[in-house]
Amino acid sequence: MAKDWLHRISYEWDVSRKLLDKGYLSIGWARVANSGIQNVSTDGSDMKDFNSLLKKYDYPKDRSRWSLWRFCRFQKGDRVVVPLFDGKFSVYRVVEPAKSISELSAGLADFESTVGERILLGSDGLLHREKESVEPVDLGLIVRVERITKEDLSRYDYADSALTARMKIRQTNAEISDLRESIDNAIEAGEKKRPVKLYAESVNKLTEVLLDAIMRHSSPEKFERLVKWYFQKIGASQVSIPPKNSADKLDEADADVIAEFDALMTTFYIQVKMHDGETSDWGVEQISKYYEQHGRCMDGYTAIPWVISSGTGFSEGAVALAQRKGVRLIDGPEFARMLVDVGILNIDQAFEARNEQT
Repeated sequence: MAKDWLHRISYEWDVSRKLLDKGYLSIGWARVANSGIQNVSTDGSDMKDFNSLLKKYDYPKDRSRWSLWRFCRFQKGDRVVVPLFDGKFSVYRVVEPAKSISELSAGLADFESTVGERILLGSDGLLHREKESVEPVDLGLIVRVERITKEDLSRYDYADSALTARMKIRQTNAEISDLRESIDNAIEAGEKKRPVKLYAESVNKLTEVLLDAIMRHSSPEKFERLVKWYFQKIGASQVSIPPKNSADKLDEADADVIAEFDALMTTFYIQVKMHDGETSDWGVEQISKYYEQHGRCMDGYTAIPWVISSGTGFSEGAVALAQRKGVRLIDGPEFARMLVDVGILNIDQAFEARNEQT
């Protein structure tokens, strides 16, 4: 019986996303691309043989190997839910099981990544960036798939709570055959363009109205204060808006809002952008530099970098850079939805003078 899987393509995002557009799911492990490990995973061999082959190619015996094992077990007819970077997802059907990336045809192996870099198949059978031909792109295996959903779907609108929760798991992939009904419902809802939840249908209208009001009545400074208010609303221990000319903002590094959660020992560094349209990678550059300069973990606190924009989306360059730097991107519609979720009672307090103090 066909199985259902979840598989992320966030690794080497700018290349793996383009491969997906060409009909191929991908996974890392470039060093074993031509080892035949996909056959070891499916011919009845046990994990001992699999581990021995990984050891031969100097891979450590850690939990990540299970993701490769599962990827190699995707079979023709299986369905795969693919969470995407911008809060969306798609569903695909497996056409051919795993094979080496070296088996890409010449025409499919010469393309531009999402950030405009030319990608080529090298003499070693691996993909290479034209400007960095020595080190290969760390993708080793591919699975040919065909799209089931006609377009990428919003997980907020078309995935029920069970499927939404499963898409939040941190591992690369997992079998999710127990959610077959949820996947069926998501596919049907996408075809009919009918959200699967009353909440989704209602909140979409609310967020649209709220974002329009924010754009009409706000300013860059007020938008920063609204972000500060949001973090106060969700229980931050302290939230500050650092001075624009702060001495600790070096080499164009910048954080507009800093929120600390003492109970969680977590600090959020947030770069805030207010404008219409698509947001470029500049905000990602600023916050990632600030994040790197101030440490990923200070005084036992874990730091998390975000970019919150009022715009309607992020450029491909911003998405690719954020993926490499570990920066969370939140556009205007998503931030408006976050505000609706926490409740907008007393939201006007975000713009009052007493909230301007840092």
